[in-house]
Amino acid sequence: MNERPDQSPLTSPRSERVRKVAALAGRSARRKQGRFRIEGPQSVRSLLAHRPQLAREVFLTARAADDHPELVDLARTAGAPVRTVEEKILRALVRDIAASGAAGEGNGDGQGPVDPSGALVSPQGVVAVGALPAEDPAAAGTALGELPSGGAVTVVVLHEVRDPGNVGTLIRTADAAGADLVLLTRTSADPYSPKAVRAAAGSLFHLPVIAGAEIEDLLAQLAATSLTAAATSGYATSELFTVELPARIAWILGNEAHGLDAATLAAAPLTVRIPLAGLAESLNVHTAATVCLFETLRRRQAGA
Repeated sequence: MNERPDQSPLTSPRSERVRKVAALAGRSARRKQGRFRIEGPQSVRSLLAHRPQLAREVFLTARAADDHPELVDLARTAGAPVRTVEEKILRALVRDIAASGAAGEGNGDGQGPVDPSGALVSPQGVVAVGALPAEDPAAAGTALGELPSGGAVTVVVLHEVRDPGNVGTLIRTADAAGADLVLLTRTSADPYSPKAVRAAAGSLFHLPVIAGAEIEDLLAQLAATSLTAAATSGYATSELFTVELPARIAWILGNEAHGLDAATLAAAPLTVRIPLAGLAESLNVHTAATVCLFETLRRRQAGA
């Protein structure tokens, strides 16, 4: 989308332009429009600073413009039009009836509670629209081929991770642990859904995130680029904290309820068990990912 948006001011929460942005809560609307929605100053700042080529339009209240003048400067540098709108327009832009949560509950990203309609009560005064990267099954192989051919590399693969909040949180954790690349298989949730973007808290724009891959192709591509696919399993004989971890590693993370399927586990050259000291039978996918990724980082920093 290279055309410039309508320059007329937004005054009605029921206008067609507002409805189109609100509709980006749905995957089909995102694909049809070729756009996605970014909410809150932190995420919008990361978009404008790290992926300015994706920015298409920024909406903010007068108060938000005063509180975050750097966003206006970054948007202008990126060539993205800036629209100053009333609070009621911001709330309409992020209304998401299908979104998460019961009335009065937090949405998990620090942006406040939701009302019964699903609209964020406090969108923090800033919303942006970005160009949606195309889902290309071949893009994962290209991204892997662009990684350094020598030295330590960490890749995170999300396979059948269905909850968009988990997808966003895992991207944020991968970023925090210094991962070089995040790949999502076709059966994972869309990382560009509003819930995933909010949960990623800007990390979606800090490192490459590629969606739409097929797990069988990915496993072959990892091997071709000298990356060892590693998975966790409660039945693995090797423990995470004692096993030798390769310098070039790709952690494969599976479905929230069922973990990785048997075929993927069997295909992974390395499977490890996270030792549990208490009576809990297992860890959720985000906790397991955090343990594995930061153990990888710890060893890398220690030169192990």
